[in-house]
Amino acid sequence: MAGLHEVGELKQEATKRFDDVPGAGPEPVRPVVVNDDAVRSALAQHLSRISGQQTEITSFGRKSSGFSWITYAFMARSSAEGDRKLILRVGPPNGLFAPYSVLPQVTALQSLAGTSVPVPALVSSAQDGAEIGFPFFICTHVEGDVPAPWAASKLDPDHKRAIARQFVEILASLHRIDASTTPFASLQQSGERAELRAIAGWRASLARPTARYYPLLDWGGRWLQDNCPQPPRRTIVHGDYRIGNFIEDNGRITAILDWELTHLGDPHEDLAWAMMPTFNARSRNLYGVLERAEVIDLYQRASGIPVSEKSLAFYEAYALYQAAAIQMCAVRAFEVDRFNDMRLAVMASQMPSIVRALERALEAAA
Repeated sequence: MAGLHEVGELKQEATKRFDDVPGAGPEPVRPVVVNDDAVRSALAQHLSRISGQQTEITSFGRKSSGFSWITYAFMARSSAEGDRKLILRVGPPNGLFAPYSVLPQVTALQSLAGTSVPVPALVSSAQDGAEIGFPFFICTHVEGDVPAPWAASKLDPDHKRAIARQFVEILASLHRIDASTTPFASLQQSGERAELRAIAGWRASLARPTARYYPLLDWGGRWLQDNCPQPPRRTIVHGDYRIGNFIEDNGRITAILDWELTHLGDPHEDLAWAMMPTFNARSRNLYGVLERAEVIDLYQRASGIPVSEKSLAFYEAYALYQAAAIQMCAVRAFEVDRFNDMRLAVMASQMPSIVRALERALEAAA
């Protein structure tokens, strides 16, 4: 089950392979060992420089065992500001899906600060790596827990229902924001629709000679690109909005995380991705408690955006197509690029069930 849950993180990393040159992926890369002690020392130098105060780093340690981005939690101590609990995320140059950009994440944290969409506060960032040497950003630590979908059955149903409703209401709040008045407007590239660009990228990935060939994925990618619906309005899209990408504390969602794939696009994309059974412990109900009709009704009332069943069906098929393409990226990384992570290998066994689900979803969308 954990392997299925990790498809969201792999989506973030895999998508970046096609951000700069649609239709082309990078040469095979090899993972490198990042020296945590060197990162810690450079982090102290960076924070001392930007604050003008000597800063000591304590309680420094990795939080994630992700596919490429590395997350550290630490305490920054200075005479002026005392102790601050912070988070550092870095993208190493030879990570699984390098090169990385901190721009989407930084844009989100800057734009959403003080809005009804809770996010950690941005402290610092540098695409050129500054003292640390890798693209990075630093944000405040938010208290609470990240829910694991496969452990949801252990939670009280009333608790899950309250969290699920907040989850939908926050998504509605995000989609109500006028992106043109925020730095999000800078993410739009020459009027090109982000969803069409992404589909082209996935198709290019699946067409590589080293990829296993699935006729349905070939046909499905073409159909999705030819039949992508016009959005009811262009909104800020999170891109990986799902259970497991937020922090909750005492029955309240305190931060939405992982904005690496944020873009301007169709709000149906976020809604469809959130409702995928993959991210809901294989349940067709959001967080295992909110039925599809209830989610749609709550979202429409909170956002003021009418949900098109046809568009939602398209993006549900699109979500499964992405999941299938992501799995193939994982398989290739293990078999061709020689990344020694058994989670990547396990994903190969999940392809038959995903392809069958995609076939049903494409029939429904058509």
